[in-house]
Amino acid sequence: MDGYIERMQAKENQCLSLIQQADDVLAANDFQPSKEECIYIQKAANLRYEMAQMSVGEERLYQQRKLQELNQRIKKIVRAINPELYRQMQENLLRQKAEKDAKNRDPKAMEKPAAGGSGNGKKNSSSGSEISDETVESWFKEAPKHSFADVSGMAQLKEQLRECIADSQLNRLKSYLKMDQLHSYFFIGPPGCGKTYIIEAFAHELMDKDYKYLSLVGSDILSRFVGEAEKIITRLFEEAEKNAPCIVFIDEVDGVCKNRSQPMLPEYAASLTTAFLTGYNRINSSDKPIIFIGATNYPNQVDNAMLDRVELVRVPFPDLEARTFSFAKHFQDMFTLEDDFTFQDMAAATDTYNYRDIKRLVSRIKNMVLKDVMQTYKDEEKAVHALETGEYRLTREMFQKGQESCLPTPKEDIIKELDEWEEKFKRNISDEG
Repeated sequence: MDGYIERMQAKENQCLSLIQQADDVLAANDFQPSKEECIYIQKAANLRYEMAQMSVGEERLYQQRKLQELNQRIKKIVRAINPELYRQMQENLLRQKAEKDAKNRDPKAMEKPAAGGSGNGKKNSSSGSEISDETVESWFKEAPKHSFADVSGMAQLKEQLRECIADSQLNRLKSYLKMDQLHSYFFIGPPGCGKTYIIEAFAHELMDKDYKYLSLVGSDILSRFVGEAEKIITRLFEEAEKNAPCIVFIDEVDGVCKNRSQPMLPEYAASLTTAFLTGYNRINSSDKPIIFIGATNYPNQVDNAMLDRVELVRVPFPDLEARTFSFAKHFQDMFTLEDDFTFQDMAAATDTYNYRDIKRLVSRIKNMVLKDVMQTYKDEEKAVHALETGEYRLTREMFQKGQESCLPTPKEDIIKELDEWEEKFKRNISDEG
């Protein structure tokens, strides 16, 4: 409960700070609406939405009222500075309402992503082309330096991804068998469990097979002005189709494909989800060799229409073997350990640590060693020599002192939330089957 209160208070403070910044911008512009003001309010609305999702009862109703106030302010700003975009937003809302009404009349009908034009992609291409070439270039990444060999644990997941890599080289055979060329995954799990790291290792392996790698973070997309996020998503999927074979990775995908069935969802968020599903449908029907991956800590906030289209991959916290590997990777070429103290001992003592916790602990221990070795040897050259030769050793006592000042982050709430969501999701699939 304490963790919930702390998270809510932190989000509340951040939200109020964003609103204050928006008010400051408005005053500085002689109370004329501006794009900058809209960006701050949009970020605040995202936080209000998250707080509403985290709440129940009267608190939920309060957050929804506050969210509605922010939505109205966004609409007023957009209407003042971009009437054409405001008109498009209203048209999108009417189209979405009509589709929802049609689906309610025929609940067995298969949901299709709403298209932004005639279905040939031309309208989407037009809007997406307004994104600068420099921005698009920033999406294409160099090959990550780490491969599967550098990923600790996750043996089953690595084998699954290796099979995907092998399948990706059989495009002619898959075409003959009329199999989908698109592979789609959602990696779900708590923060710090290694989702991004193994996805980057996957990209490394694929780039050895001449795949291109496009990567964006959902929060970066959302930081743009209302209407621009849709253009980014549209252009991203266009670029994926043009540059196949490629892998497309969106971190924090819950931010750009929010569940449209949630009450009080901001209008721009619903519009962005529609653009996302339209773009995804485009690459799915293109029959191009594309691998799409999204990562999220909050799958319950992702639109159900997208969850139905991807393979869900639960990424676990590092187990004993993975933590042993991780400590060895950080320390084995740096320190000699004292007798009867091993990397497995470190792993056994950090049962509740995720990769971020381990990284913080490693950094803390290095700082402790830096101070201690200089106090012992006084001279930098002698200190380095003592470390290189093993004259200076890392002790169990020093490791334990590092732990005392570097406690693991609380995880119980989010693990429980993910477990409950996964159980409910599997039950719904079973019921539908």
